[in-house]
Amino acid sequence: MLKKNIGTPGRILRLTIAILLLALAIWQKSWIALALSLFTLFEAFMSWCIIYQLIGKNECPIEANKKNNPLAK
Repeated sequence: MLKKNIGTPGRILRLTIAILLLALAIWQKSWIALALSLFTLFEAFMSWCIIYQLIGKNECPIEANKKNNPLAK
């Protein structure tokens, strides 16, 4: 299971980038832009970024609140 590490602003930014990359992929007929667009779209919908996971960054406020609250499960 993928642990969420992207907050809402990050998700919106990734969704916007994915749409722009998809338009570029269609316009230029580029498989590379299409692959990047689909991966960015996946990141936006799953709230998960592989780079953030590798460096230990977390922008998700819900996960941060659970970590700081000892009563949260």
